[in-house]
Amino acid sequence: MAAAIRLAGKDLCHLHLGEQNRQVPGKGSMPWQEIGQALRDINYQGAAVMEPFVMTGGTIGSEIKVWRNIIPDTSEEILDRDARGAVAFVRHVFGI
Repeated sequence: MAAAIRLAGKDLCHLHLGEQNRQVPGKGSMPWQEIGQALRDINYQGAAVMEPFVMTGGTIGSEIKVWRNIIPDTSEEILDRDARGAVAFVRHVFGI
């Protein structure tokens, strides 16, 4: 992934962030340190968007076939906590 980011270089203008398990960044096994370093190497200034898909329902959940909740507690409090934690995690590994 880091090599692809470096190859894209200045042409990279939008980045979707997520884990292979559809959770927020930091709750899976993506190589975030390497990704963050590659983004710093190309001086990435574009957008970065998180799109975790952790629960059933809605149009997107149906279209991407989320057939069960990925996390045990999908309360608004827990979803907000995970989002705050993911933002802090991404800022840390991306150095911003």
